Amino acid sequence: MLPTALSFVDIEATGANPVTGRIIEIGILRVENNQLIKTYKTLINPQRYIEPFIQNLTGITHEALENAPTFAQVKDEIIEVLEGSIFVAHNVRFDYGFLRNEFKRFDHSFSLKHFCTVKLARLLYPGHQRYNLDSIIERFNIVCENRHRAFDDAKVLWEFYQKAFQEIPQDMFAKAVSIALKRSSIPLGISQEKLDSLPQTPGVYIFYGENGMPLYIGKSVNVHGRVLSHFSSDHMSSTEMKIAQQVTNIETFSTAGELGALFLESTLIKKQQPLFNRKLRHARKLIALKKIITTGGYNTIEEIDGNEVTIDVLGNIVGIFTSQKQVKDFLYELCKIYGLCPKMFGLEKGKGACFSYQLEKCSGACVGKVSPLKYNLKFDEAFYQHRIKPWPFKGPIMIKEKGDPLDEDTKHEHFVVDKWCLIGSMKIEQDELSDIQQDYQFDFDTYKILRSYLRVERNLHKVHTLQVPLLSS
Repeated sequence: MLPTALSFVDIEATGANPVTGRIIEIGILRVENNQLIKTYKTLINPQRYIEPFIQNLTGITHEALENAPTFAQVKDEIIEVLEGSIFVAHNVRFDYGFLRNEFKRFDHSFSLKHFCTVKLARLLYPGHQRYNLDSIIERFNIVCENRHRAFDDAKVLWEFYQKAFQEIPQDMFAKAVSIALKRSSIPLGISQEKLDSLPQTPGVYIFYGENGMPLYIGKSVNVHGRVLSHFSSDHMSSTEMKIAQQVTNIETFSTAGELGALFLESTLIKKQQPLFNRKLRHARKLIALKKIITTGGYNTIEEIDGNEVTIDVLGNIVGIFTSQKQVKDFLYELCKIYGLCPKMFGLEKGKGACFSYQLEKCSGACVGKVSPLKYNLKFDEAFYQHRIKPWPFKGPIMIKEKGDPLDEDTKHEHFVVDKWCLIGSMKIEQDELSDIQQDYQFDFDTYKILRSYLRVERNLHKVHTLQVPLLSS
């Protein structure tokens, strides 16, 4: 059965991020029983700068928006038009996400059933290479007088819906709409209102079971969407099925961006030890391999507690592992590939040459048959990919993540980092910084997060040399 009330919506905005961006135009066509009954369109003054790219794309200038109403002045009108209908848009996450965030700034909970015409088009017309709006316009011979203007683009969606309704058998069309509308299944212990109130911002979420037991901790750049994906019956894993059966509450923490979410997720998992997390749980003891030199001048390793690695030995850490078996398997593999000596690693006991040397697989460090220089070069080559990498900056840095400056929970966040250690974070501007106490605590997960983050070129633009000296604690 087809829904009786649909609102075809399109918005234009200052950018692509619904958290930091603002709506500059909205167009709505409300349809009931397949008849157009109401239209609404207006420019909206975003009260902020608009990028030249957006002005060129839409033709909407600062001058055109100066006398336009603000969102606060039109929000009630928008609610009136949309109320009781299903929200329809092309790439619905964009349009719906912007409206949710605009209403959130006024503490107004905006929640409507919604579906995406991209998904509907894929269901009704499979096999096409593209499903963007320009392709829809071309494929269905739809006239759009003002492309990238909200009302005209929304009108395209309504016309596409009509044409598809006429072309596709009614049972197939109704089924496709039903699938496009399908929401994630709701766990018995969680209300729909709770799910609808989840933030569409970067952050961390915690699933709790009975008696407040933490079941699972995760992070996302869109907490709302990620949480719902856990409960999607289309691809629910056995683990997610267990979580859905046990969850009774969800707690969320908003962050300015993904880096902050990664740091917070790592910290909370170690602290709370949730039942279903595996990747970052550190109830286990980490084992670090530290490079040392024997009395004969050969490089070898000694095991130290991986949770107690200090910054003064970072340069000599050649690997960090989660079990003794993992360490032994790793060392045996390096011996096999690079001709290193198992006996030098403590993998074999006894006097004389190791068994691998007798099989001509060890270069002979155990009996002095290879020079320390030649052996050590092989050693360094073998461990190169696994060692803790040198800190790539001359000193401490600040990484700035831009959130929503008007939102207390997601405003800009700055992370002070040095020698792979997270020294601290703050939600203030750089020129407000006072002296920061050094607290160098190396954490392997923080190291991996930073390594991955700094490999991405666009992230380097967020890195700033810290001008304020760090003080010894």
